[in-house]
Amino acid sequence: ENMKKQLSDWSKKIKKAMIDQDMDTNDLADRINGQYTSSIINGRSYQKESVNRISIFFGVDIPSENSTLARALNEN
Repeated sequence: ENMKKQLSDWSKKIKKAMIDQDMDTNDLADRINGQYTSSIINGRSYQKESVNRISIFFGVDIPSENSTLARALNEN
């Protein structure tokens, strides 16, 4: 079953910033020297160091632990 997921506010901010700078996840991964960048941005995984690096890179507030993970939407 494919549950719809809601991106965190952090993920949305990062995606918007990437669009504004014409970057894709590969570009960002190269710039922050990070692995699993796509999974982190899309809220599938959490790595504190990478989240912090991405936040600093885009000048976004560093979020609290695990708050970047996508949440399943309840489908009624």
